[in-house]
Amino acid sequence: MGIEIDMLSNDVFIEKINTYLNDDKLDVIFFASADILNRAAENEKYHELVDRAELFLPGEEALLTNYKIDILKDAGMVVSCKSFGIMLENLQKQDRTIYIVTDSGKDVENLRNYCKKNQPELRIIGSCVYSEEVEDAAMVNEINSCIPDILLVDLKIGVQESWIMEHANLLNSKLCVAIGGVAQIIMAEEKKIPSWIRKIGLAGIYEKIAIERIPQKFFKAKFFRKRIDIYNTKKDE
Repeated sequence: MGIEIDMLSNDVFIEKINTYLNDDKLDVIFFASADILNRAAENEKYHELVDRAELFLPGEEALLTNYKIDILKDAGMVVSCKSFGIMLENLQKQDRTIYIVTDSGKDVENLRNYCKKNQPELRIIGSCVYSEEVEDAAMVNEINSCIPDILLVDLKIGVQESWIMEHANLLNSKLCVAIGGVAQIIMAEEKKIPSWIRKIGLAGIYEKIAIERIPQKFFKAKFFRKRIDIYNTKKDE
């Protein structure tokens, strides 16, 4: 769809992250969703925002629907935002700090749990809930007062990319990772199987639907293939 996505192995991704964390400037990583790609294909200004990131990685498996996902996984490639967790596990300095920005207090707690699960020594030094009523300067000052190594952002697509790139030169952090649009994949891993589901013997089905999200992956891939076909048809006209 005219958008370049970086295809990396998890090993290379980890190596790049550890390099970024030793830089003196803020490096930005976006995890792409089907909605982000569709928006970038239709909106040139938004496309330019996405292109400014150091890495633009596949955030969900649906984007790789034309490839053999199992082969990519076996090769240790980044195929979704779950590689964020793999990266946290392999930080060269485990006592790194992270600051979380979301538009929901519940999401803050879920992301906090996810980060600590993947890297227990990671220090979560702050969080804030974004809204249009909160002044940007106040948010930037709050983040900068904490001086986080990693800034984790989960906002509505469009708002997320604009906010990050507008303030990138002002943020006192080494790495910004944006997961808006694909965060539900990470959130799913934090779901616990209800005891009543276990009692009636449906734990396996619940895990496939609510945690592994197998039906969602299938329909998302099918829908994305249609988007690609529509894009290619328009391009050929």
